[in-house]
Amino acid sequence: MLHFYNTAGRKKEKFIPIKKGFVKMYTCGPTIYDHAHIGNLSTYLFMDILRRYLKFSKYKVLDVMNFTDVDDKTIKFSKQKGVPLKKYTKKFGKSILNDFRKLNINKPKIICKATKHIQEMINLIEILLKKGYAYQASDKSVYFNISKFRNYGKFAKVKRKKLLNGASGRILSDEYNKENVSDFVLWKTWDKDDGNVFWNSPFGKGRPGWHIECSAMSMKYLGPSFDIHTGAVDLIFPHHQNEIAQSEAATGKKFVKYWLHRGFLQVNKNKMSKSLGNLYVLDEILKKVDDPMAFRYLVLTSHYRKSLNFTFSSLKSSKRALDRIREFTERVLSQQNKSKNNKKNLIEIKKETKKARNNFIKAMDDDLNTSKAIAGIFNFVNKINKLIDKNMVDKGGIKLIYLFIKEIDQVWGFLIPKKQKASKTKHKDKIKELIKKRNKLRQLKNWEKADKIKTKLIKMGVELKDTSQKTIWKIK
Repeated sequence: MLHFYNTAGRKKEKFIPIKKGFVKMYTCGPTIYDHAHIGNLSTYLFMDILRRYLKFSKYKVLDVMNFTDVDDKTIKFSKQKGVPLKKYTKKFGKSILNDFRKLNINKPKIICKATKHIQEMINLIEILLKKGYAYQASDKSVYFNISKFRNYGKFAKVKRKKLLNGASGRILSDEYNKENVSDFVLWKTWDKDDGNVFWNSPFGKGRPGWHIECSAMSMKYLGPSFDIHTGAVDLIFPHHQNEIAQSEAATGKKFVKYWLHRGFLQVNKNKMSKSLGNLYVLDEILKKVDDPMAFRYLVLTSHYRKSLNFTFSSLKSSKRALDRIREFTERVLSQQNKSKNNKKNLIEIKKETKKARNNFIKAMDDDLNTSKAIAGIFNFVNKINKLIDKNMVDKGGIKLIYLFIKEIDQVWGFLIPKKQKASKTKHKDKIKELIKKRNKLRQLKNWEKADKIKTKLIKMGVELKDTSQKTIWKIK
């Protein structure tokens, strides 16, 4: 039985969806004012494995993710670059989807942009005003009155005695620190800093606050109550607390049943920041280890609730571990032409694959314990390798092993490098030609041009090993 650690209750709970066999989930997506950094991507990798495992567990899943394309940051940086907001954010929306493809993150069924849902936000604000949970200030901005929502602060474990409201404690910006527990903006009246970014509304010319965006969009596609809401741990307060307050105030219903949060990603035990120069994007780390699946492996084999310390050393170790599994898969495939089935051997393989599958499910059912699950895979690999060494794996056994690897790779997404194998077949002649040309340049001691070809081959996913006789290559 699947269990999740629910942030709402701060404990593991049995997962029982609102509708049997069907899961509705929402992920707080990126604010598309810049390229996603690896901390952002670690959250979306968590979302991906959660969704994949739900599907593996035979649930039908409707998953939604937002793209925040209007807020303080998007307006500020688009103005600095002198680029219209729509054009500016479009570039970074494409960038993160490209990162998704590289990391084998399945695209959510629905990706919703804030600017396409302004009317839904206006409608929600009107309900909150009508019910007395919101008010319009003298500057025409609309705020949520936190004192009107009885349980405000409960989810984020913020003490009510520290709460402020009214004119003495309003927050007009989209983000604020935990110390500033105050009325938050639902509709920000237009000012000159917004330039030509505004919409007309019953409250006047302006734009929505950040928090109202997620409530309006999630409820449009998933209804007033849904099963799972995910995001990074730093969104617990104020963003997710505010989502709960405004959503439940408007509908009178429980907003989300299970809240799951991804732990922080640090770099060399430091918080990521531009000042420290460690705010890496995916393409930067791929210059060190040219395999996106190494980063996927690193993130997914660490438990999602734990803080993950990223180092280039750990990335390289992940690449080596991943290569071990892939080499095992290749070894299994190379045994396909083995002799006819041996019944005794087949019984042994069935026993090992069944045990490995049960261990995988047991680990993943326990709040997605991926570190334990991957340890079980390595244990399976070691046992099967020993059986192959003893010539105890024949045609029937190979089929069982490969079907098991293929099945669980629906969840992991990095065990079978399909695209790389296709690339090897498609570009084999081109690779051989480039290696031949490089070897001639090396003989002529033209190291500069030879190194340029080597760099090109590495970008194609080719691993080179030079010996005194020849160059050995393979797709990584």
